[in-house]
Amino acid sequence: MKFFDIDSLHEIWATITRNRFRSVATGFGVFWGLFMLIVLLAIGNKITQSILAQVDGFATNAVFFFTDRTSEPYEGYRKGRWWAFNNSDIDLLQRRAQTIDIISPALMGNSSDKNVVNGMKSGSWRFIGIFPNFYEINTVNQDSGRLLNDVDISERRKVCVIGNVVAETLFSPGENPIGRFIRINGIYFQVVGVISPHSNASIFGPVDEMIHLPFSTHQMLFERGENFYFMGCTAKPGISADEVEEEFKTIIKAAHKIAPSDTKAIGSVNIEHQFKIFNMLFTGLSVLMWLVGLGALLSGIIGISNIMLVTVRERMREIGVRRALGAKPWNIIIQIMSESFVLTGIAGLAGLMCGIGVSVVIQNINISGDGPGNPIGFHPEPVVSFNLAMVALLVLVMSGIVAGLLPAWRALKIKAIDAIRDE
Repeated sequence: MKFFDIDSLHEIWATITRNRFRSVATGFGVFWGLFMLIVLLAIGNKITQSILAQVDGFATNAVFFFTDRTSEPYEGYRKGRWWAFNNSDIDLLQRRAQTIDIISPALMGNSSDKNVVNGMKSGSWRFIGIFPNFYEINTVNQDSGRLLNDVDISERRKVCVIGNVVAETLFSPGENPIGRFIRINGIYFQVVGVISPHSNASIFGPVDEMIHLPFSTHQMLFERGENFYFMGCTAKPGISADEVEEEFKTIIKAAHKIAPSDTKAIGSVNIEHQFKIFNMLFTGLSVLMWLVGLGALLSGIIGISNIMLVTVRERMREIGVRRALGAKPWNIIIQIMSESFVLTGIAGLAGLMCGIGVSVVIQNINISGDGPGNPIGFHPEPVVSFNLAMVALLVLVMSGIVAGLLPAWRALKIKAIDAIRDE
């Protein structure tokens, strides 16, 4: 007997359709199990993509530092001293730090009532002074014009890059903001670029409602001197953000006479830690979905195995006659397992196709919640990938084999003489 020749397929189909209701009810368990497995994995992938969409474009190896009061007295300085970063700290870190790749200080200007004006139009927005390399830490979409550059910093140009909401508020529809001047806290700046958020992740707030100024210009025009209170850094390739955090604090504490054991004087936000938490969440979610889906599939496999045992019991005479006519054990095993395999395969493929259909619907659900399509530029992978589909098919094949093992073994134990005598 060949495995799945024409005659055997006719025989298998006749056996399955002999009791249609029982076959359908049994196959539904496998259908539902594989359907649930695919849909649950699709939901898990969708949740993962939704979270990643919120932080897409954020440097995963970044650490942000900010100054705070000292918590210990040191070298004649009292406890509770306020202090600030200064421009010399940037040069110091560039010379001495071995783990830091990008160094980007930032100055934040508070939004006041109608602090940004263009003719008769005005609004209240926060403006920040940054280095051009800040865009490597927190990516933005460049809608028009350009971003800030090193020449803007060195020449302290009075230029700005504005968010798209700022542009829409200050300028009429169809009006090009590039090259126009706006007034920020009484000082005129030329607009050189319009940006929009690459994702919802931003250390300073919504990118589309913010104005970027050259760091040096911000310091000069808004009487900040050389002091600032915030700095972002990224790690060099192959170096962890923890090493950056440790080296940064060691260098800066020594420069500002802060006790090495003072844990509160320099605050920090380690983005790498946040991504590690995300990865643990994604892994746990994936494991949970697999366990639930495989549990549902296992119940269907057990149902098919039980029904096949009943079928074997009903066909004892037939099996006995086959054995008496010289059928080899292998022929009996193939006969029973092929019936189990076909029933499992039909139900499983139906579940797989329906699961993929539902997954396509899940894929098309907007991950940002901001409107149709993909407004923030995140490009997710399909929630049911080709590899996942192949794994599901492998699981289906293994399910068919497992479902037929016990019935085939039971059929193999039947003795020809006992089966023929069976009433």
